[in-house]
Amino acid sequence: SVCINLMNRRTRPSVFIHATHDILIDVSPDFRQQFLDNELSIPNVLLVTHAHNDHIAGMGDLADLCFWHQSPIHIVSPPDVMDILQQRYPYLNPKRCIHFHGVHEWKTDDYTISFHKVNHGNNGYSYGIKFSHLSYRWAYISDVIHMTNKQMEPFYDLDLLVLGTTQWDSSAYPYQEKRSVYDVREALEVREILKPIKMYLTHMSHAIDITSRSLPDGVFFSHDGMRLNIG
Repeated sequence: SVCINLMNRRTRPSVFIHATHDILIDVSPDFRQQFLDNELSIPNVLLVTHAHNDHIAGMGDLADLCFWHQSPIHIVSPPDVMDILQQRYPYLNPKRCIHFHGVHEWKTDDYTISFHKVNHGNNGYSYGIKFSHLSYRWAYISDVIHMTNKQMEPFYDLDLLVLGTTQWDSSAYPYQEKRSVYDVREALEVREILKPIKMYLTHMSHAIDITSRSLPDGVFFSHDGMRLNIG
């Protein structure tokens, strides 16, 4: 199995951004272990790409962490995602240090953050998140396939693109209509269109052994615990 190698052991995808206000993107079922293993601080802001279980099932652990430390957190996502979150977690409210914001744009001291709907194939849709700074622009699109030209528009000419992929090559998969995330081959085609300076691949299945695969210059595999200096 590829997961014998530590570089291939993968928890569900999430990103922690150390900034003036610490930001977490998605709160996976593995949040508790990710938080402990990486010695993270309690985030000030949680951004949610979509309300699928592998991206939100750590919400209860995060909410308890914030409540018992009396550390307020702002949960930010477009209104349709926010409605699902509040229905699924009706006990979370400002008294428990949880503040929900259903918006398409959010500003911090470091970034203007915008949400952009993208196709998620058989799983409906999700949101890509773009971070705009005066001198640096990057985006996180974890769950996406078959982006239209219109959906690609916000993501051209980025300094950094983090893009979700599941397999190395899914072209022989018999149920193409059931797919929901790009494979690596398709991700490289997207790169040729969007032309980010750097691209990191995330959300990979254990079918990809990152220690035995090579990528073009400027494209990299992500792995658990990876740290990047952005901007």
